[in-house]
Amino acid sequence: MKYQPDIGIVTAKFNFILQGLGMSLMIAVASMFFAVVIGIFVALLRMSPIKPLSWLAGAYVQFFRGIPQFVFLLWLYYGIALLFGINFAPLTAGIIALSVQYGAYLSEIFRSGIDSVGRGQIEAGHSVGLSQFRIYYNIVAPQAFRIALPPTVNIWISILKDTSLVSVIGVSELMRVTEIQSNFTFRPFEFYTTAALIYVVLTLFFARIAASLEKRLHY
Repeated sequence: MKYQPDIGIVTAKFNFILQGLGMSLMIAVASMFFAVVIGIFVALLRMSPIKPLSWLAGAYVQFFRGIPQFVFLLWLYYGIALLFGINFAPLTAGIIALSVQYGAYLSEIFRSGIDSVGRGQIEAGHSVGLSQFRIYYNIVAPQAFRIALPPTVNIWISILKDTSLVSVIGVSELMRVTEIQSNFTFRPFEFYTTAALIYVVLTLFFARIAASLEKRLHY
């Protein structure tokens, strides 16, 4: 017998989907905030003239960029508890895992943005008596921001999609709710299709905003 999709079952449970979506967005926003903070800090350390600090920051970047997100999430949630008796709440573990790993990616984006500003502009700032802070605030940061914006938005989109991974440790975000409802109703096609479409719409939405911002900043 040919399978007959039933969109009505998704409509009837859509309030649960919206709750899961709200949790996914909250995790993504929190993770992005902490990842940006970590990224800026690590980027500055990598540019430090103090070699041990620069080396440690580089090791951090290479280490966390080399671990699959899924593996690190499970290690953080289960491994830390087994080794040190520290039991993170699932939501906390999810945010930490996303923040720490994407902070490594963002640090490279921010470092590249800062490095792209010519040394001559910094020297010109010194020549007119600007402090180091004013040079970075008025000269370096605006130019670095324009350069770093597109890849930073790509990181945001990646974080938003990777919130689906935290379902494996029991966080009731979009994918976890989708799994529960599909198992409860025996309608996986309808629910997983809906979840996929939601992720696509969100990705296109934020990509459109990024393109608009990029255009405004460059013209």
